[in-house]
Amino acid sequence: MVSRENRVLIGSLLLVWLAITVIGLTGIGAESSVVTFLVLAGLGIVVPQLYLAVTDDDVPGRQRIRIAAVLSLVIAMLGFSGADPGERLLIAALVAALLIATVAYEFTAGYRSAAAES
Repeated sequence: MVSRENRVLIGSLLLVWLAITVIGLTGIGAESSVVTFLVLAGLGIVVPQLYLAVTDDDVPGRQRIRIAAVLSLVIAMLGFSGADPGERLLIAALVAALLIATVAYEFTAGYRSAAAES
């Protein structure tokens, strides 16, 4: 039997495939590295990890959020070095915002756990 986590990840891969197919058929955003990054990192990694962080109790949500942030950074570093400078800047801003949100989430969670212990 396929686990729930695997079903979510396979569903996200199918969603990425569908998005790529629609982009290929319509041509909208086909030349944009930002759209490609949003489809690969957003639909393929961030959305399923955030969904599993909220709904799955097997793996802590904080760990899933860290995974999403780090894998998005890896995809941005490996796949988009040849993009236009403006698009690279936008992708870097998106990854930076994701990393800042992760640090803020970690800070808030640590503060709440320390406040609860006092």
